[in-house]
Amino acid sequence: MTTTQRRTPIVQTPDDGFVVGPRLGRLVCVEGLWGAGKSTAAIGLCQVLAEAGYTARVVHHGPRSAVIDALSHLLDEEPLRDRTGTGGFTASHHARVDVLLRLAREAHHHTRVLGPLLGEYDVVVADQGLYSKLAYALAVLAETQPDADPTMLLTGLRGLVAPWFLHPDVAVFLDTPWPLARERAIARGHGGGNPGSVERLMFLPQFAAAYRLVLAAHQDRVARIRVGLRPPDQVLSQITDALARLLGAPLNGAPSDA
Repeated sequence: MTTTQRRTPIVQTPDDGFVVGPRLGRLVCVEGLWGAGKSTAAIGLCQVLAEAGYTARVVHHGPRSAVIDALSHLLDEEPLRDRTGTGGFTASHHARVDVLLRLAREAHHHTRVLGPLLGEYDVVVADQGLYSKLAYALAVLAETQPDADPTMLLTGLRGLVAPWFLHPDVAVFLDTPWPLARERAIARGHGGGNPGSVERLMFLPQFAAAYRLVLAAHQDRVARIRVGLRPPDQVLSQITDALARLLGAPLNGAPSDA
């Protein structure tokens, strides 16, 4: 990637406490429901980029400090939103607290992990989705505030994360219908007693609806890839074409429209 192709560095406030770093590389996130094949696609894409001569890095969540590690354990293993498995909750929960805790973890990921890596690599590939976190938060709030306008809730969320959210140069959305995603999650052994997994299976329809609303609000950044039952190599080929247009250069012979 040439210097002229790189992004303008992020402007930082000296006292904001963030470790963002100059944004010189491109940020690609692989979006999709659970079981859509995000990690497989991200690893394959990184290999294609490396073969084309780019420095690339796949990022899951990166290293976590003691506080963030403890927060992650709480959210993943002892969630505030523990489902009974029959559609209800085991105890009352505070939706806004749940959302804020999850966004605090995401803020750490953007400012302490993704930001610095964008100063080191030509392309950073986030394999767990960035917009998915907004979609999850929106689904939680919408479920507990049924009379609220989801678009207004999303506007509030976008304003809340604006100071630190690193929007991707392209968000590759692996479009998989939620019933198929749920079947894949079950086939992979999820939902067998883990609170987070039960939450996923019961929560999936609402999450899918919120996800589409979030992606529609950022449609200029989204490359939609229909997955269905297509093999991973076909999906990766289409992702590669989309990224070639972003970079303005072919990847493994892929044509570029730039």
